[in-house]
Amino acid sequence: MKLKSFFKQCHEKEVFKMLSIYIVSSWVILQVLSITWQPLGLPQKSVAFLIIVLLLCFPLYIFFLWKFRVAPLHKTETEIDERERKKRTTFQKMYFSALGIITSLCVIAVFLIVKRNFSQSSTDIFPKVIKSDKIAVLKFGNNTGDPKYDIVSKMASDWITHGITENDVAQVITQDQINEYRSILKGRNIEEDERTIVKEYLKPSKIISGNFYLKNGNLLFQGMLTDGKTNKTNISFKPTECAAENPLNCIEELNESITGYFITEDQKKLMLQETPPKYEAYKYLLEAKYSNDNEAYIELLNKSIAADSTYFEPKVLRVAHYYNLGEFKTADSLLKQIKPDSYSNKRQLNLLNMYKALLKGENRTVYKTILKEYEIAPFDLQTNKTAMVVALQYVNRPEDVEAIYKTVAMDSMNLQNCSDCTIRIYVKAYADIELGKYNSAIQLMENTQKEVEATLLNRPLTIAYIRAGKGEELDQFLRKIAIIAASAEVQELYLQAGKEYLLKGQKEKANEYLNKVINAEKGTAAPKILADAFFYKEEYQKAQRILKDVYGQEPKNTDVLVKLAISNQKREKVADAEKNLRTLEGLRADHQFGEIDYAIAQYNAAINNEPELYKHLLKAVANGHLYHWKFFKNDPQFKKYNKTKAFEEVMNFWK
Repeated sequence: MKLKSFFKQCHEKEVFKMLSIYIVSSWVILQVLSITWQPLGLPQKSVAFLIIVLLLCFPLYIFFLWKFRVAPLHKTETEIDERERKKRTTFQKMYFSALGIITSLCVIAVFLIVKRNFSQSSTDIFPKVIKSDKIAVLKFGNNTGDPKYDIVSKMASDWITHGITENDVAQVITQDQINEYRSILKGRNIEEDERTIVKEYLKPSKIISGNFYLKNGNLLFQGMLTDGKTNKTNISFKPTECAAENPLNCIEELNESITGYFITEDQKKLMLQETPPKYEAYKYLLEAKYSNDNEAYIELLNKSIAADSTYFEPKVLRVAHYYNLGEFKTADSLLKQIKPDSYSNKRQLNLLNMYKALLKGENRTVYKTILKEYEIAPFDLQTNKTAMVVALQYVNRPEDVEAIYKTVAMDSMNLQNCSDCTIRIYVKAYADIELGKYNSAIQLMENTQKEVEATLLNRPLTIAYIRAGKGEELDQFLRKIAIIAASAEVQELYLQAGKEYLLKGQKEKANEYLNKVINAEKGTAAPKILADAFFYKEEYQKAQRILKDVYGQEPKNTDVLVKLAISNQKREKVADAEKNLRTLEGLRADHQFGEIDYAIAQYNAAINNEPELYKHLLKAVANGHLYHWKFFKNDPQFKKYNKTKAFEEVMNFWK
């Protein structure tokens, strides 16, 4: 029997009709469960379980379809000749052969799903986000009647959080995260009961809370553990009493009772701070965390360290502060002064290793260590954002960004009150662009800009429009930007559009946008932007003249210096170009993260010296140069080379 005849008989016996009913019904059930599993309180892998069940039942359904529908049809026709009997036998063989193939495919699919979702490989890049049920630690109630003890409320919840996370008991929802959610949730009253916020949005299995009051001049602390769903008290911990001027003694004792409830009493403590800091030091640290002023922030950190020279956390935060400011020498010097409380304190060692790796440009180690921090606090926006940035820009793993991004639900966030949310969207959009998911990136950014004026997204949106081939949308967007944005920002977007079209090999289209920069009203485009426009148009004489002036003002700007060298070389001023290169080499210093080698690679790309080009690109990335929207394969200067195997090796260096 031919395949066409087999399909015809299947159609006549309504086999396809019955199969379509099963498939459509399964699809509808899956869609419903994918939306309702969380409100119904089902496990996260419920959808995967259902897919497995439906796949395993599919061959059974086909078998029962034969037994109860197709076979009875055959029996009703009693008078058949030999030819018809042979035809039926052949149909039966082909039916069960198809059943065997479908069964094999279903079993393979189930195996892959189980392996992907229910088995744990030691090489998995991502730590488990849910190690065990989440625990919320609420701020302790101040029942003393004295506002000066309000700070103690926060101190108690923070210290208990450290105990739980560092002993690997569970993931913790902290008071800071609760406050952050409460302030940015749409349509919520900021004064709404925090327990309602916790139960409705963060859904912990357990909640730790408590209060303290004055008794004969001393502070008395009480704590309790309640069920996150029923609010039923599981245990009330033994009250602790201490002098009013030293509440951390009470907090530490209560903390030991709580962690002792979850773990064995003899398990070694792995706290971030092995001994409680002094009261004043902790107070200054909390004030620093709530400060939005850089000077005030570092001043408060210094006060915290001065109040308690053994206090670990403000020392690490001070290193991070100077690193983020680009003051790498200061950060490195301060880092070398920090000693861990002990060499068995895992989190302290992890943080120190992370900053050492950052300052050395060892990006693979940076990624591993930030993932450990992410494992402890995946719902913390700062930690989550940092993990996304490191994945994208430090190790070129845009495929990892989405899993980190999805850990924090964005549906209920008020973006106007959440700068970290916008940055997370920014990083996610660039990750999608790098993966070629242009429409996904565009939709994400357009939806965001409907809610908040996020100028941060203008550049990636420009890039996505061009790479998606949406020229009309790009022009409409840029016309709007030209009306509402500052001239300098508009010129930068025109320059970016020109570079993007160069990467696509559309030189005429690129020149159209570069000319917008060149022909802009005098003074509206910054000299460096204007020089870049001439440079990418290959009008090197005009570019060289402007670059020379800019170099006079910024003698350590490597981008200016290498473009000046390239412009001189293109104009056959070889001696001047070599002088520029010698000057560039003379700028080598610590903590440049491959900046000089990247510039030299650009020069070698301009003179078609491929061996030197790849050698310096590898040196640049090995020294910690970032993958970014303007570097490596996103740099028009490497357009001729960015599809080669050697260039791919550069892109995958840290993978």
